Amino acid sequence: MWPVVLIFGLFSLIGAAFDAGEKPSRSVAGGPVQSTRASLVVTGKSVNLRSGPGTSYAVMGQLRAGTRVQQVSDGNGWTQISSSLGTGWMSSQYLKHQGSGFASSVQTNRRSLHASDIRVIDGDTVGIRGQAANVRLVGFNAPETRSPKCSAEKNAGLQATARLRALIGSAQSIELERVACACRPGTEGTRRCNYGRQCGVLKTNGNDVGRILISEGLAVRYICGRNSCPRRPGNWCR
Repeated sequence: MWPVVLIFGLFSLIGAAFDAGEKPSRSVAGGPVQSTRASLVVTGKSVNLRSGPGTSYAVMGQLRAGTRVQQVSDGNGWTQISSSLGTGWMSSQYLKHQGSGFASSVQTNRRSLHASDIRVIDGDTVGIRGQAANVRLVGFNAPETRSPKCSAEKNAGLQATARLRALIGSAQSIELERVACACRPGTEGTRRCNYGRQCGVLKTNGNDVGRILISEGLAVRYICGRNSCPRRPGNWCR
């Protein structure tokens, strides 16, 4: 009996060694997702970053070809990555490991736009053609037009909206820079973060539109922290 016991004991030790060395995994969308860390490069022209591993999840933003990101985990054809847009998921077919033959310069999250690409919603929010989520412009706060506290605020909001539309319509150059929203980690791209909107800085002819509106008395300075924002400033009903 001793040889048999020794053999079974040896197999048990070998099995324990393999289990100890195995990376932890968790299940997403019905399959295993392996935790890993690697530098990746986006290969698609403009690829959606989503809040979850599937096309049914909210779009957090787009990353251009050549953007370098950090891999967090992967599985089932989707890769979780960390980027300037936050941590989200991208289809694995649009990602490639660095040093695997893909040559491209690093791209930023800035993009040039035409006036026809932009729909002005109010003095500090715009919609972008081909993009599901609206963009909340950061660094300032304009008066409300949809739920104003008084008629004076609504009138001021309409003036700010008209001025932003005029700045965009007459601009020789327009640039939108996508920035991370001031929300709790993991919530960006969902209703729990900025009502599902993205965040960005819009410049016309190289000038931040928020600073222009502030200088003209049509908006007030509004600076958020890393994960939260203070109470919105501006008493337009005085």
